[in-house]
Amino acid sequence: MRRRGNKRTRTVYTMMLVVVACGVGWWFWPGGEETPVAPERPDNSVPLIAETAVFDPPQISGEGVPDPPDEILTPRVAEAKPKPSAETKAEPPAPPIPAGPDKLSSNPRINASLVRYKAGQRVAARTELNRMLEISRDSDERAELRRHLRVIADEMIFSRKVFSDDPLFETYQISTGDYLLNIGKQYKTPYEAIMLINGISNPSRIQAGQKIKTPHGPFHVRIHSSEFRLDVYLQDVYVRSFPVGLGGDQGTPLGRWRVKNRLPNPTYYPPPSVDSRRIIPPNDPTNPLGEHWIGMTGLDGDALDCVGYGIHGTIEPESIGKAVSLGCVRMHNADVEFLYKLTMPGASTVTTLP
Repeated sequence: MRRRGNKRTRTVYTMMLVVVACGVGWWFWPGGEETPVAPERPDNSVPLIAETAVFDPPQISGEGVPDPPDEILTPRVAEAKPKPSAETKAEPPAPPIPAGPDKLSSNPRINASLVRYKAGQRVAARTELNRMLEISRDSDERAELRRHLRVIADEMIFSRKVFSDDPLFETYQISTGDYLLNIGKQYKTPYEAIMLINGISNPSRIQAGQKIKTPHGPFHVRIHSSEFRLDVYLQDVYVRSFPVGLGGDQGTPLGRWRVKNRLPNPTYYPPPSVDSRRIIPPNDPTNPLGEHWIGMTGLDGDALDCVGYGIHGTIEPESIGKAVSLGCVRMHNADVEFLYKLTMPGASTVTTLP
């Protein structure tokens, strides 16, 4: 009887365990409080959600006002970037820009010199083109020669490049105690021109041992009155041209002048021929001289013993190309500023031609 009771007790326990297990299984069966599981993705695929959200920017309309997007900056899936293959070749570098004039000429004589220049015979080609400019009587040919020679001057004169066979320049090594002002006097060139050529912004910051490009000056000026054009030369090599305004009535006296002085922000003293006796100080917007004055002294021709004449800026740019001044040479303010840096008092000359 005792064995039968023990068997019945074990059966009851077993049934109770089954009931408890069913209850626990029902509680955790799907349909209750679920825990989301992230979907799997195959290896090496684009992620379903970008690790860093990338936004589509609004497009800019023709009026410069952003057009509203269809959806406000919604994130998009980042695109997979293909890996560069070993067979992909880098693009060849762009060919270098040729130095000097970028166009040849239909004029066979000019063209031959330009070909020599591009071949590296720069000094010889420049000499040939300058000789042609001196002897040519064709206005179109002369205008073309000036265009090419200006490009050549930009490379050979107004740059730091030094060409070993160029007699107009040499390399100067600065010594302790040197000043650009004194170096300029040695080469008959204003220190401002040396700064311009070498890209020096502060003359007090040169250092001993520094090498600079120094021109053998002086620079000279020729004014062709009938064409209202001023030409600049380094010695006898053409550099650049500028339009000018000249004197009315008697005009600007023809002949040769020497640069006497240079004045920044000059004071205007009215000549006797002007009714107004008002002296106009520097930086006054009514000062007719602008911000630069290059004074001249007449040496020969009609200019002999003439004083009080000069080259200066103007507050009347519309007068450039006309004969309306009291005898002085007017230039656009930016042009005379450039010329101011090149002319050396006591050395540079100005020749006024018909």
